[in-house]
Amino acid sequence: MEKKKNISEKKTQELGKEKLGELVNALSEKNAEIEKLGKELEDLKIENVKIQEQKNAEIKKLEKELEDLKIESIKIQEHFNKGRKTLAKQAEQQIMKEKKQLMKDLLEIFDNFERALNTLDRDDKSSTKEGVKLIHNQIQQFLNQHGIKEMELKDKKFDPALCEIGKITESEKEADTILEVLRKGYYLNDEILRTAIVEVAVPKNITIKGGN
Repeated sequence: MEKKKNISEKKTQELGKEKLGELVNALSEKNAEIEKLGKELEDLKIENVKIQEQKNAEIKKLEKELEDLKIESIKIQEHFNKGRKTLAKQAEQQIMKEKKQLMKDLLEIFDNFERALNTLDRDDKSSTKEGVKLIHNQIQQFLNQHGIKEMELKDKKFDPALCEIGKITESEKEADTILEVLRKGYYLNDEILRTAIVEVAVPKNITIKGGN
């Protein structure tokens, strides 16, 4: 009986050892699996960091490219605005140049109307004189509306920037006084459009070489 009991205990111990071994093996496998998963997780973390660093680098690159594009866009806009202003200024200057020439040509016609009007008899009441006066007034109004203003020069001091000497006459008046305006001068918006031709006074008994 004692012998059977010992056999039974021995078998129980062997079964216990076998189960323990199985558990140890299972635990070792789980530990190995955990270690493997831990390493994979660590690798994933490292890979994720690398990916994030790469993405951050790409983001910084794109931000730099965007900033460069903004700067280039501003430069292009400034260049465009400068070019547009230059073209506008050139166009304005060309228009003003053509306007000045047109007004100068028109002033020649206006001069002829004034000469024609002055040749008519003051007491003439004919329709011809009235027609000439009407056209003369219309041209004068047109010139005024477009900024043309006559220079007021008579009895003023001769100014070579405003007029040319057409005639020199001895006079009791102060030297270089403008006696008569032989051809009217005009401003265009306070800018000289056409200089006048004038008769200028010189003191009596003074010989002017080359003078009239």
